[in-house]
Amino acid sequence: MSERRIYTPQGFSRRSFLKRTGAAAAGIAAAGMLPAWATAVGQDETVLRALVPAAPDPTPPGVPNATYSAATNDAFAAWQAANKVKVGYEDVPWPQLHDKMAANFASGVHTHDVVYMSGWVPEFADFLVPFVDQLPAGLVADLPPSSFSTVTWDGQKLGAVFTLSLLTTFYNKAMFEAEGIAAPPATWDELLGMAEQLTKDGKYGWVLNYGETAGIGGVATYWFVFLQQAGGRLWDENGQPDFDNPAGVDSLQMMMDLMKFTDPGAITYVGINDATNVFTNGSAAMMLNWPFMWVPANGPDSSIAGQVGAALNPAGPAGTASIDGTDAYTITKTSADPELARKLIEFYLDPAVQKSQSIDTGWLPIRLSVLNDPEVQEKSANAKVVLEQAQHPYDSFVTPDYNEVTIAISTEIQKALQGQQDAATTIKNASEAVTAIVARRG
Repeated sequence: MSERRIYTPQGFSRRSFLKRTGAAAAGIAAAGMLPAWATAVGQDETVLRALVPAAPDPTPPGVPNATYSAATNDAFAAWQAANKVKVGYEDVPWPQLHDKMAANFASGVHTHDVVYMSGWVPEFADFLVPFVDQLPAGLVADLPPSSFSTVTWDGQKLGAVFTLSLLTTFYNKAMFEAEGIAAPPATWDELLGMAEQLTKDGKYGWVLNYGETAGIGGVATYWFVFLQQAGGRLWDENGQPDFDNPAGVDSLQMMMDLMKFTDPGAITYVGINDATNVFTNGSAAMMLNWPFMWVPANGPDSSIAGQVGAALNPAGPAGTASIDGTDAYTITKTSADPELARKLIEFYLDPAVQKSQSIDTGWLPIRLSVLNDPEVQEKSANAKVVLEQAQHPYDSFVTPDYNEVTIAISTEIQKALQGQQDAATTIKNASEAVTAIVARRG
Protein backbone atom coordinates (compact mmCIF):
# COMPACT_ATOMS: atom_id res chain seq x y z
CA MET A 1 0.00 0.00 0.00
CA SER A 2 1.46 3.35 -0.99
CA GLU A 3 1.10 5.34 2.22
CA ARG A 4 -2.54 4.39 2.15
CA ARG A 5 -5.42 5.15 4.51
CA ILE A 6 -4.49 8.81 4.79
CA TYR A 7 -6.97 11.60 4.30
CA THR A 8 -7.83 14.94 5.80
CA PRO A 9 -10.94 16.00 7.74
CA GLN A 10 -14.22 16.20 5.92
CA GLY A 11 -15.75 19.63 5.56
CA PHE A 12 -17.92 20.10 2.50
CA SER A 13 -21.49 21.37 2.37
CA ARG A 14 -24.23 19.32 0.76
CA ARG A 15 -25.72 20.86 -2.30
CA SER A 16 -28.29 19.85 -4.85
CA PHE A 17 -26.87 18.18 -7.92
CA LEU A 18 -26.75 19.71 -11.37
CA LYS A 19 -27.82 17.62 -14.32
CA ARG A 20 -24.97 16.50 -16.51
CA THR A 21 -24.97 18.93 -19.42
CA GLY A 22 -22.52 19.92 -22.08
CA ALA A 23 -22.51 23.47 -20.75
CA ALA A 24 -21.64 22.35 -17.24
CA ALA A 25 -18.85 20.09 -18.48
CA ALA A 26 -17.50 22.81 -20.73
CA GLY A 27 -17.51 25.28 -17.88
CA ILE A 28 -15.53 22.99 -15.62
CA ALA A 29 -13.14 22.05 -18.43
CA ALA A 30 -12.53 25.73 -19.10
CA ALA A 31 -11.66 26.18 -15.45
CA GLY A 32 -9.13 23.37 -15.72
CA MET A 33 -10.96 21.14 -13.26
CA LEU A 34 -11.36 18.06 -15.45
CA PRO A 35 -8.55 15.66 -16.30
CA ALA A 36 -7.19 15.71 -19.83
CA TRP A 37 -9.09 12.63 -20.98
CA ALA A 38 -12.42 14.26 -20.10
CA THR A 39 -11.93 17.08 -22.59
CA ALA A 40 -10.65 14.77 -25.34
CA VAL A 41 -13.76 12.61 -25.67
CA GLY A 42 -15.92 13.31 -28.71
CA GLN A 43 -19.56 14.31 -28.20
CA ASP A 44 -20.78 11.23 -30.10
CA GLU A 45 -18.93 8.82 -27.79
CA THR A 46 -20.25 7.28 -24.59
CA VAL A 47 -17.85 7.70 -21.72
CA LEU A 48 -17.77 6.40 -18.17
CA ARG A 49 -15.56 8.34 -15.83
CA ALA A 50 -13.96 6.59 -12.88
CA LEU A 51 -12.03 7.96 -9.91
CA VAL A 52 -9.57 5.37 -8.60
CA PRO A 53 -6.29 5.25 -6.65
CA ALA A 54 -3.02 5.34 -8.53
CA ALA A 55 -0.92 2.17 -8.55
CA PRO A 56 0.32 0.40 -6.48
CA ASP A 57 -2.90 0.97 -4.53
CA PRO A 58 -5.84 -1.10 -5.84
CA THR A 59 -6.41 -0.09 -9.44
CA PRO A 60 -8.70 -1.68 -12.05
CA PRO A 61 -7.63 -2.84 -15.53
CA GLY A 62 -6.82 -0.06 -17.96
CA VAL A 63 -5.22 2.33 -15.49
CA PRO A 64 -1.75 3.51 -16.55
CA ASN A 65 1.08 1.81 -14.67
CA ALA A 66 -1.23 -0.93 -13.37
CA THR A 67 0.40 -4.33 -13.69
CA TYR A 68 -2.39 -6.37 -15.26
CA SER A 69 -1.55 -9.01 -17.84
CA ALA A 70 -1.93 -8.37 -21.55
CA ALA A 71 -4.84 -10.84 -21.60
CA THR A 72 -6.74 -8.84 -18.97
CA ASN A 73 -6.02 -5.54 -20.71
CA ASP A 74 -7.26 -7.08 -23.96
CA ALA A 75 -10.41 -8.29 -22.17
CA PHE A 76 -10.97 -4.76 -20.88
CA ALA A 77 -10.59 -3.32 -24.38
CA ALA A 78 -13.04 -5.95 -25.69
CA TRP A 79 -15.55 -5.06 -22.95
CA GLN A 80 -15.38 -1.39 -23.91
CA ALA A 81 -15.88 -2.24 -27.57
CA ALA A 82 -18.80 -4.56 -26.88
CA ASN A 83 -20.51 -1.93 -24.74
CA LYS A 84 -19.58 0.96 -27.07
CA VAL A 85 -18.07 2.91 -24.22
CA LYS A 86 -14.80 4.57 -23.32
CA VAL A 87 -13.76 4.28 -19.69
CA GLY A 88 -11.78 7.34 -18.68
CA TYR A 89 -9.79 6.93 -15.50
CA GLU A 90 -8.63 9.62 -13.15
CA ASP A 91 -6.13 7.85 -10.93
CA VAL A 92 -4.72 9.97 -8.13
CA PRO A 93 -2.31 9.33 -5.25
CA TRP A 94 -3.95 7.96 -2.14
CA PRO A 95 -3.64 11.11 0.02
CA GLN A 96 -5.66 13.11 -2.51
CA LEU A 97 -8.59 10.72 -2.95
CA HIS A 98 -10.90 11.72 -0.12
CA ASP A 99 -10.61 15.46 -0.59
CA LYS A 100 -10.94 15.20 -4.36
CA MET A 101 -14.20 13.26 -4.18
CA ALA A 102 -15.47 15.55 -1.40
CA ALA A 103 -14.86 18.61 -3.59
CA ASN A 104 -16.43 16.93 -6.60
CA PHE A 105 -19.58 15.98 -4.71
CA ALA A 106 -19.83 19.43 -3.13
CA SER A 107 -19.67 21.11 -6.54
CA GLY A 108 -22.91 19.45 -7.59
CA VAL A 109 -21.49 18.96 -11.10
CA HIS A 110 -21.08 15.52 -12.63
CA THR A 111 -17.45 14.45 -12.59
CA HIS A 112 -17.36 10.66 -12.20
CA ASP A 113 -19.72 7.73 -12.75
CA VAL A 114 -17.77 5.14 -10.73
CA VAL A 115 -15.86 6.12 -7.60
CA TYR A 116 -13.54 3.99 -5.47
CA MET A 117 -14.29 4.16 -1.74
CA SER A 118 -12.51 3.01 1.40
CA GLY A 119 -14.55 3.51 4.56
CA TRP A 120 -16.19 6.60 3.09
CA VAL A 121 -19.52 5.17 1.92
CA PRO A 122 -21.49 6.36 4.99
CA GLU A 123 -19.99 9.84 4.63
CA PHE A 124 -20.93 10.15 0.96
CA ALA A 125 -24.10 8.03 1.05
CA ASP A 126 -26.32 10.89 -0.15
CA PHE A 127 -24.37 11.02 -3.41
CA LEU A 128 -24.42 7.31 -4.26
CA VAL A 129 -26.80 4.91 -5.99
CA PRO A 130 -27.90 1.63 -4.35
CA PHE A 131 -27.17 -0.95 -7.04
CA VAL A 132 -26.24 -4.20 -5.30
CA ASP A 133 -29.73 -5.68 -5.69
CA GLN A 134 -29.27 -5.47 -9.48
CA LEU A 135 -26.06 -7.53 -9.47
CA PRO A 136 -26.39 -11.11 -10.81
CA ALA A 137 -27.47 -13.53 -8.10
CA GLY A 138 -24.58 -15.88 -8.85
CA LEU A 139 -22.06 -13.09 -8.34
CA VAL A 140 -23.57 -12.01 -5.00
CA ALA A 141 -23.67 -15.62 -3.81
CA ASP A 142 -19.92 -15.85 -4.48
CA LEU A 143 -19.15 -12.89 -2.19
CA PRO A 144 -18.77 -13.03 1.60
CA PRO A 145 -22.08 -11.70 3.01
CA SER A 146 -20.14 -9.60 5.51
CA SER A 147 -18.40 -7.78 2.66
CA PHE A 148 -21.46 -5.55 2.33
CA SER A 149 -21.36 -4.34 5.94
CA THR A 150 -18.96 -1.47 5.24
CA VAL A 151 -20.86 -0.28 2.15
CA THR A 152 -24.34 -0.29 3.67
CA TRP A 153 -25.87 2.81 5.20
CA ASP A 154 -29.48 3.47 6.21
CA GLY A 155 -30.33 0.00 4.94
CA GLN A 156 -29.05 0.64 1.41
CA LYS A 157 -26.16 -1.28 -0.15
CA LEU A 158 -24.18 1.40 -1.94
CA GLY A 159 -21.04 -0.38 -3.09
CA ALA A 160 -19.35 -3.63 -4.04
CA VAL A 161 -16.12 -4.62 -2.31
CA PHE A 162 -13.67 -6.04 -4.85
CA THR A 163 -10.78 -7.27 -2.70
CA LEU A 164 -10.72 -9.22 0.55
CA SER A 165 -8.35 -6.94 2.41
CA LEU A 166 -8.17 -8.03 6.03
CA LEU A 167 -5.27 -7.43 8.38
CA THR A 168 -3.48 -10.66 9.27
CA THR A 169 -0.22 -11.39 11.06
CA PHE A 170 2.99 -11.45 9.03
CA TYR A 171 6.04 -12.99 10.67
CA ASN A 172 9.69 -13.66 9.87
CA LYS A 173 10.20 -17.43 9.81
CA ALA A 174 13.99 -17.18 9.93
CA MET A 175 13.90 -15.09 13.11
CA PHE A 176 11.43 -17.54 14.64
CA GLU A 177 13.60 -20.54 13.77
CA ALA A 178 16.71 -18.87 15.19
CA GLU A 179 14.92 -18.60 18.52
CA GLY A 180 13.48 -22.11 18.36
CA ILE A 181 9.92 -20.81 18.00
CA ALA A 182 7.96 -23.43 16.08
CA ALA A 183 4.76 -21.55 15.22
CA PRO A 184 3.34 -18.02 15.17
CA PRO A 185 1.49 -16.76 18.26
CA ALA A 186 -2.06 -18.03 18.69
CA THR A 187 -2.97 -15.95 21.77
CA TRP A 188 -2.20 -12.56 23.29
CA ASP A 189 0.02 -14.19 25.89
CA GLU A 190 2.01 -15.97 23.20
CA LEU A 191 2.30 -12.74 21.20
CA LEU A 192 3.77 -10.89 24.16
CA GLY A 193 6.09 -13.76 25.06
CA MET A 194 7.39 -14.20 21.53
CA ALA A 195 7.74 -10.45 20.98
CA GLU A 196 9.88 -10.24 24.13
CA GLN A 197 12.01 -13.21 23.10
CA LEU A 198 12.58 -11.78 19.61
CA THR A 199 13.54 -8.30 20.82
CA LYS A 200 17.34 -8.33 20.95
CA ASP A 201 20.45 -7.11 19.16
CA GLY A 202 18.76 -4.00 17.79
CA LYS A 203 15.81 -5.94 16.41
CA TYR A 204 12.24 -5.95 17.66
CA GLY A 205 9.43 -8.40 18.05
CA TRP A 206 6.75 -6.07 16.66
CA VAL A 207 6.26 -3.10 14.35
CA LEU A 208 3.29 -1.09 13.06
CA ASN A 209 2.62 2.44 11.87
CA TYR A 210 1.16 4.27 14.85
CA GLY A 211 1.89 7.76 13.51
CA GLU A 212 -1.32 8.11 11.48
CA THR A 213 -4.54 9.11 13.22
CA ALA A 214 -7.19 9.18 10.51
CA GLY A 215 -9.23 6.46 8.87
CA ILE A 216 -8.51 2.85 7.97
CA GLY A 217 -4.89 2.13 8.81
CA GLY A 218 -4.71 4.78 11.51
CA VAL A 219 -3.74 3.77 15.04
CA ALA A 220 -7.39 3.69 16.17
CA THR A 221 -8.26 1.06 13.61
CA TYR A 222 -5.40 -1.15 14.77
CA TRP A 223 -6.92 -0.86 18.22
CA PHE A 224 -10.26 -1.96 16.70
CA VAL A 225 -8.58 -5.31 15.96
CA PHE A 226 -7.60 -5.81 19.59
CA LEU A 227 -10.95 -4.41 20.78
CA GLN A 228 -12.87 -7.10 18.92
CA GLN A 229 -10.44 -9.75 20.11
CA ALA A 230 -11.32 -8.65 23.65
CA GLY A 231 -15.03 -9.04 22.89
CA GLY A 232 -15.66 -5.30 22.55
CA ARG A 233 -17.35 -3.07 20.01
CA LEU A 234 -17.18 0.60 19.13
CA TRP A 235 -20.92 1.29 18.91
CA ASP A 236 -24.01 0.01 20.68
CA GLU A 237 -27.33 -0.71 18.94
CA ASN A 238 -28.26 2.98 19.12
CA GLY A 239 -25.05 4.20 17.54
CA GLN A 240 -23.56 5.43 20.82
CA PRO A 241 -19.96 4.78 21.93
CA ASP A 242 -19.73 1.48 23.78
CA PHE A 243 -16.06 0.96 24.56
CA ASP A 244 -15.47 2.62 27.95
CA ASN A 245 -15.51 -0.77 29.62
CA PRO A 246 -13.12 -3.65 30.45
CA ALA A 247 -12.88 -4.78 26.81
CA GLY A 248 -11.85 -1.29 25.75
CA VAL A 249 -9.28 -0.94 28.51
CA ASP A 250 -7.88 -4.47 28.18
CA SER A 251 -7.43 -4.16 24.41
CA LEU A 252 -5.50 -0.91 24.75
CA GLN A 253 -3.44 -2.32 27.59
CA MET A 254 -2.42 -5.14 25.29
CA MET A 255 -1.11 -2.62 22.76
CA MET A 256 0.68 -0.73 25.53
CA ASP A 257 2.31 -3.89 26.88
CA LEU A 258 3.47 -4.74 23.35
CA MET A 259 5.20 -1.35 23.04
CA LYS A 260 8.11 -2.60 25.16
CA PHE A 261 8.96 -4.93 22.28
CA THR A 262 7.92 -2.63 19.41
CA ASP A 263 10.27 -0.68 17.14
CA PRO A 264 10.40 2.78 18.81
CA GLY A 265 9.97 4.42 15.42
CA ALA A 266 6.47 2.95 15.16
CA ILE A 267 4.93 6.00 16.82
CA THR A 268 6.27 8.17 13.96
CA TYR A 269 5.54 5.83 11.05
CA VAL A 270 2.62 7.30 9.12
CA GLY A 271 2.16 4.84 6.26
CA ILE A 272 2.02 1.07 6.27
CA ASN A 273 5.02 1.15 3.92
CA ASP A 274 7.13 2.64 6.71
CA ALA A 275 6.40 -0.28 9.00
CA THR A 276 6.64 -2.82 6.18
CA ASN A 277 10.12 -1.58 5.28
CA VAL A 278 11.25 -2.27 8.84
CA PHE A 279 9.78 -5.75 8.62
CA THR A 280 11.19 -6.58 5.18
CA ASN A 281 14.71 -5.46 6.09
CA GLY A 282 14.68 -7.97 8.92
CA SER A 283 14.51 -5.47 11.80
CA ALA A 284 11.17 -6.65 13.19
CA ALA A 285 9.77 -10.14 13.55
CA MET A 286 6.00 -9.57 13.41
CA MET A 287 3.40 -7.08 12.28
CA LEU A 288 -0.20 -6.74 11.17
CA ASN A 289 -0.35 -6.17 7.44
CA TRP A 290 -2.69 -6.02 4.46
CA PRO A 291 -2.84 -9.00 2.07
CA PHE A 292 -1.37 -7.26 -0.95
CA MET A 293 1.89 -6.71 0.94
CA TRP A 294 2.58 -10.44 0.66
CA VAL A 295 3.93 -10.09 -2.88
CA PRO A 296 6.42 -7.24 -2.25
CA ALA A 297 7.43 -8.77 1.10
CA ASN A 298 8.55 -11.81 -0.88
CA GLY A 299 9.82 -9.79 -3.84
CA PRO A 300 13.32 -8.96 -5.10
CA ASP A 301 13.57 -5.80 -2.97
CA SER A 302 12.87 -7.67 0.26
CA SER A 303 15.79 -8.99 2.27
CA ILE A 304 13.53 -11.67 3.78
CA ALA A 305 11.99 -13.03 0.58
CA GLY A 306 10.92 -16.63 1.07
CA GLN A 307 10.99 -16.25 4.86
CA VAL A 308 7.63 -14.51 5.31
CA GLY A 309 4.86 -16.37 7.08
CA ALA A 310 1.19 -15.49 7.42
CA ALA A 311 -1.09 -16.42 10.29
CA LEU A 312 -4.41 -15.63 11.89
CA ASN A 313 -4.22 -12.73 14.30
CA PRO A 314 -3.55 -13.87 17.88
CA ALA A 315 -6.73 -14.47 19.85
CA GLY A 316 -7.74 -12.36 22.80
CA PRO A 317 -10.38 -13.34 25.37
CA ALA A 318 -13.07 -13.44 22.65
CA GLY A 319 -10.99 -15.03 19.90
CA THR A 320 -9.27 -13.74 16.79
CA ALA A 321 -10.52 -10.70 14.84
CA SER A 322 -9.41 -8.19 12.22
CA ILE A 323 -10.59 -5.13 10.30
CA ASP A 324 -11.52 -4.74 6.65
CA GLY A 325 -9.82 -2.32 4.27
CA THR A 326 -13.32 -1.70 2.77
CA ASP A 327 -12.06 -1.23 -0.81
CA ALA A 328 -15.21 -0.88 -2.93
CA TYR A 329 -16.62 0.57 -6.13
CA THR A 330 -19.66 2.84 -6.02
CA ILE A 331 -21.91 4.60 -8.54
CA THR A 332 -22.72 8.28 -8.30
CA LYS A 333 -26.20 9.77 -8.56
CA THR A 334 -25.00 12.12 -11.28
CA SER A 335 -24.16 9.25 -13.61
CA ALA A 336 -26.20 9.44 -16.82
CA ASP A 337 -25.99 5.67 -17.23
CA PRO A 338 -25.88 3.90 -13.84
CA GLU A 339 -26.76 0.60 -15.52
CA LEU A 340 -23.64 0.75 -17.67
CA ALA A 341 -21.62 1.81 -14.62
CA ARG A 342 -22.94 -1.28 -12.82
CA LYS A 343 -21.89 -3.46 -15.76
CA LEU A 344 -18.38 -2.02 -15.49
CA ILE A 345 -18.25 -3.02 -11.81
CA GLU A 346 -19.53 -6.48 -12.80
CA PHE A 347 -16.59 -6.69 -15.22
CA TYR A 348 -14.20 -5.89 -12.37
CA LEU A 349 -15.83 -8.71 -10.40
CA ASP A 350 -15.67 -11.24 -13.25
CA PRO A 351 -13.80 -14.37 -12.06
CA ALA A 352 -11.09 -14.06 -14.72
CA VAL A 353 -10.49 -10.40 -13.88
CA GLN A 354 -10.51 -11.16 -10.16
CA LYS A 355 -7.92 -13.87 -10.71
CA SER A 356 -5.76 -11.50 -12.72
CA GLN A 357 -6.16 -8.84 -10.02
CA SER A 358 -4.71 -11.25 -7.49
CA ILE A 359 -1.94 -12.80 -9.55
CA ASP A 360 -0.84 -9.67 -11.41
CA THR A 361 -1.22 -6.97 -8.74
CA GLY A 362 -1.16 -8.80 -5.41
CA TRP A 363 -4.60 -7.53 -4.35
CA LEU A 364 -6.61 -10.59 -3.35
CA PRO A 365 -10.02 -11.23 -4.96
CA ILE A 366 -13.27 -10.90 -3.06
CA ARG A 367 -14.98 -13.78 -4.85
CA LEU A 368 -14.82 -16.93 -2.75
CA SER A 369 -14.40 -19.22 -5.74
CA VAL A 370 -11.34 -17.27 -6.91
CA LEU A 371 -9.86 -17.10 -3.42
CA ASN A 372 -9.94 -20.89 -3.42
CA ASP A 373 -8.28 -21.13 -6.85
CA PRO A 374 -5.01 -23.13 -6.55
CA GLU A 375 -3.10 -20.68 -8.78
CA VAL A 376 -4.20 -17.75 -6.63
CA GLN A 377 -3.14 -19.53 -3.46
CA GLU A 378 0.19 -20.52 -5.00
CA LYS A 379 0.99 -16.92 -5.94
CA SER A 380 -0.30 -15.48 -2.67
CA ALA A 381 0.17 -18.14 -0.02
CA ASN A 382 -1.52 -15.84 2.49
CA ALA A 383 -4.84 -16.10 0.59
CA LYS A 384 -5.84 -19.18 2.57
CA VAL A 385 -5.07 -17.40 5.84
CA VAL A 386 -7.05 -14.32 4.85
CA LEU A 387 -9.98 -16.51 3.83
CA GLU A 388 -9.86 -18.21 7.25
CA GLN A 389 -9.56 -14.83 9.01
CA ALA A 390 -12.76 -13.79 7.24
CA GLN A 391 -14.63 -16.45 9.21
CA HIS A 392 -14.09 -14.32 12.32
CA PRO A 393 -15.18 -10.73 13.17
CA TYR A 394 -13.65 -7.94 11.11
CA ASP A 395 -15.81 -4.88 11.70
CA SER A 396 -14.21 -1.55 10.77
CA PHE A 397 -17.04 0.41 12.48
CA VAL A 398 -17.40 2.98 9.67
CA THR A 399 -19.67 6.03 10.12
CA PRO A 400 -20.29 9.28 8.19
CA ASP A 401 -17.83 11.03 10.51
CA TYR A 402 -15.28 8.22 10.54
CA ASN A 403 -12.38 10.57 9.95
CA GLU A 404 -13.26 12.69 12.97
CA VAL A 405 -14.00 9.67 15.16
CA THR A 406 -10.74 7.90 14.35
CA ILE A 407 -8.68 11.06 14.85
CA ALA A 408 -10.25 11.61 18.28
CA ILE A 409 -9.55 8.05 19.40
CA SER A 410 -6.10 7.87 17.81
CA THR A 411 -4.94 11.08 19.46
CA GLU A 412 -5.67 9.60 22.88
CA ILE A 413 -4.16 6.22 22.02
CA GLN A 414 -0.94 7.82 20.85
CA LYS A 415 -0.58 9.42 24.29
CA ALA A 416 -1.00 6.02 25.93
CA LEU A 417 1.49 4.32 23.62
CA GLN A 418 4.04 7.00 24.50
CA GLY A 419 3.49 6.39 28.22
CA GLN A 420 1.75 9.71 28.87
CA GLN A 421 -1.43 8.26 30.37
CA ASP A 422 -2.85 4.92 31.48
CA ALA A 423 -5.26 2.76 29.53
CA ALA A 424 -8.36 3.53 31.62
CA THR A 425 -7.86 7.30 31.35
CA THR A 426 -7.21 7.02 27.63
CA ILE A 427 -10.37 5.05 26.96
CA LYS A 428 -12.46 7.39 29.12
CA ASN A 429 -11.13 10.46 27.30
CA ALA A 430 -11.65 8.85 23.90
CA SER A 431 -15.21 7.82 24.75
CA GLU A 432 -16.07 11.34 25.87
CA ALA A 433 -14.60 12.82 22.68
CA VAL A 434 -16.55 10.41 20.47
CA THR A 435 -19.75 11.01 22.46
CA ALA A 436 -19.41 14.71 21.64
CA ILE A 437 -18.91 13.90 17.95
CA VAL A 438 -22.03 11.75 17.91
CA ALA A 439 -24.01 14.53 19.61
CA ARG A 440 -22.98 16.96 16.86
CA ARG A 441 -23.94 14.35 14.29
CA GLY A 442 -27.48 14.37 15.64
